[in-house]
Amino acid sequence: MKTLPLLSLAAVSLFPMFAEADHLRSGQHYRSGPAMYVFGGLGVSSFDFDRSDFRYSFGDGSLSNITLDTESSGGRIGFGFDFSPELGLEFGYASLGSLSGSAISDGSQVLTNGFSAGRVDMDADADGVFLGINVHTPYNEPFGLFARFGVYSWEIDGTLEDSSRSGQFTVEGTDPYAGIGVRMDIAQNASLTLAYDHYILDDDESIKTAADTFSVDMVLRF
Repeated sequence: MKTLPLLSLAAVSLFPMFAEADHLRSGQHYRSGPAMYVFGGLGVSSFDFDRSDFRYSFGDGSLSNITLDTESSGGRIGFGFDFSPELGLEFGYASLGSLSGSAISDGSQVLTNGFSAGRVDMDADADGVFLGINVHTPYNEPFGLFARFGVYSWEIDGTLEDSSRSGQFTVEGTDPYAGIGVRMDIAQNASLTLAYDHYILDDDESIKTAADTFSVDMVLRF
């Protein structure tokens, strides 16, 4: 996935905002405390992907005995900029983890380029970059709440293998995400957050799913 160009473009778009923030800090202060922050952490994901989704997304009408593994672990990293004591803009990279499934094909569609008879396996990883808004209680409070929402430019890369051949696939899209969480300060400019986020993953053609994540992040403000 071409993550670096997307992050670079987002960073360039924020330079005027940073310059304006420096002007405000050197002139009239609209808030106390740091205005920029970086964050990163780990989480667990659960994909909303069932047997019918597997048949629709990867099947050819010949599959049965489908089993899925929709629980995984991932992480996120990024940085943000606070416009005010309660509102910030943030962007970064989020990995939602992996999704896998297996089934048995009866080989009935092999003459039309379908699966060969036998076991069929699918393994995929989901990740992407996000840009969003973070609405939060003021950072001068030791405990706080926040809500965040924005857009997630995602990509699912994986392999699909039957008893006679193996191939790779890529599905991508841009969809909204939203989340809520709590914050606890552990130092003057550092805090821990616990959050729940919901990511929609729908390319309008082959994949229609979502991922629910619970994550713990370290946030450093400066």
